[in-house]
Amino acid sequence: MTNYRTTRVSLIAGLVVVLALLMSPLAAQAEDVGYFRCKIDPWDAGVFINGKYYGTAAMFGHKSNPLKLKPGRYTVEFVDPRYETLRVEIQIEAGKTTTIRKSMKPLARKVEGPFGELKTEGWPNAAVYLNGKYYGNTKELGTPGRGLLLKPGTYDLKIVDVNGNTLKEEKITINADETLIIHKGRAPVREK
Repeated sequence: MTNYRTTRVSLIAGLVVVLALLMSPLAAQAEDVGYFRCKIDPWDAGVFINGKYYGTAAMFGHKSNPLKLKPGRYTVEFVDPRYETLRVEIQIEAGKTTTIRKSMKPLARKVEGPFGELKTEGWPNAAVYLNGKYYGNTKELGTPGRGLLLKPGTYDLKIVDVNGNTLKEEKITINADETLIIHKGRAPVREK
């Protein structure tokens, strides 16, 4: 009976050691990243880190959804066509969370119509560029009641996902008092 207990205790101790060894790389991996959060007004501003698009500020505002980044120095830009671009330098430290809380400064401009509207439908989280400038997120422009008001004219449209892949690139024409909907996988649709 004593031999059985000794063997059993030895097996349990061995399992504990093996589990500890297996878990140590996971613990080390967790310490190899830091976390980024932001509380930005407006919440739908695009987040660019070292020039790469990651999504909207709202996506990284909640405690349960920080962005994981390797430790180091980063330039974060918050972009919205109605506001001055906000640039912040941050230092990400392993195992720590860096949070930015700021309000962007609205652009002072007088805007007069007529306008057309651009909307998107069916796209994953992706950046919408017009003539090379960021104008919004496909999820934002695909939300009912939301769209991008634009002066009538021709624009170079580019939709780029968070991995930097170009999903769509084409010339579009915005007409006054009309909505142009850019669908994923289908031809654009015009609505009056």
